[in-house]
Amino acid sequence: MHKTLLFLLLAFLPILAISQKFSGGVLGGMAATQVDGDGLGGYHRVGAVAGVWVSRSFSRTISVRTELKFVQKGSYRNFTDGSGETTGEYSLRLNYTEMPFLFEYHFRDDIIPFGGLSFGYLWKSIEKNNGYENPIEDDTRFRKAELSAQLGVEYVLNRNFSFCATFSYSLLPVRRHTGDIYYFWDFDFGQYNNVLQLYLRYHF
Repeated sequence: MHKTLLFLLLAFLPILAISQKFSGGVLGGMAATQVDGDGLGGYHRVGAVAGVWVSRSFSRTISVRTELKFVQKGSYRNFTDGSGETTGEYSLRLNYTEMPFLFEYHFRDDIIPFGGLSFGYLWKSIEKNNGYENPIEDDTRFRKAELSAQLGVEYVLNRNFSFCATFSYSLLPVRRHTGDIYYFWDFDFGQYNNVLQLYLRYHF
């Protein structure tokens, strides 16, 4: 993870020197996630969010922001019986490098809604049942590329810090269903990342 963040900084910081019209900084926070279609409801998996961002204003009200960040997604469930005793555990961790392109609407100084599309690359997945890692089969393999929609709001705290809350959802399945689980909206019979991101942005 440290090498990934170093790469992000080295790749993005030179962009800030190209023009005074650009602003940028770093970001960090957490993600509460679930995988729709796995039969396990709830944002029980908590992961890290960290990266860099660059923004450019086109008018007094419209600006475009792109981010390059590390995001941990996945799913988790601790199964218990009627007496509260643990009977099983399922854990899924998905590590993505993600690059969203977001339009910001500056209708006031302290609250900024934004939305757009995000492109993600899955570089590691770990799926376990009761502490044992599941073998990777062709029919259970996650797709490396993810296309998702993002919608969020930013609250400006001061000159250097702002807080962002973002909802992200896969537009295409990240994996086929692994069992007989079907929903009327799942025409492609797949699983989808459902993510709430909460993070601070530092403005250089």
